[in-house]
Amino acid sequence: GRGGMPTVTVLYFARAREATGGLVEETLDAEHTDALRALLVERHPELESVLQSAVLAVNQEYATANVALRDRDEVAVIPPISGG
Repeated sequence: GRGGMPTVTVLYFARAREATGGLVEETLDAEHTDALRALLVERHPELESVLQSAVLAVNQEYATANVALRDRDEVAVIPPISGG
């Protein structure tokens, strides 16, 4: 990524996919998951409310705290599954 920043692939599911206008995945540069969340809201303002309750999974492992990202990591945005 730019300036030595890791380039990661972000995967969108469920409401997150709707909030991005139907994007399934995109590639972004971010050092850690907190920075990635901020970047996602900047790019897709509708994601803000989704991200407040969504979990991020880095390489299929839930990231409950701020997690450092590495080049070519895969980050999934997984909104809560509502029974509605």
